[in-house]
Amino acid sequence: MVLMIEYGLQAGLALVGAGMVIWAMFDAIRRPASSFENHSKQTKTTWLLILGVALIFGLGSASLTILYGGRMGLFGLASIVAAGVYLAGPKREFQMWSY
Repeated sequence: MVLMIEYGLQAGLALVGAGMVIWAMFDAIRRPASSFENHSKQTKTTWLLILGVALIFGLGSASLTILYGGRMGLFGLASIVAAGVYLAGPKREFQMWSY
């Protein structure tokens, strides 16, 4: 019973993390490059590279967690952190300056 609860929590965290990375990636793709130059310390290419690697690791970690009943690994957590940094940093700056 406890293992089923733990598996459910791990799978839920993996799915939420993968969704967060996908959301951050699509947001970075749709923003113009000039927004990154004006309101961010990194360029659009740098953010797309960071989020692309995070997307690969996030989706890989989520699929392994769900299919094989494993745990979220260090790379899965790192991809969630990368997406969180983008969503809390540059995305928030874009929203503040767009109104």
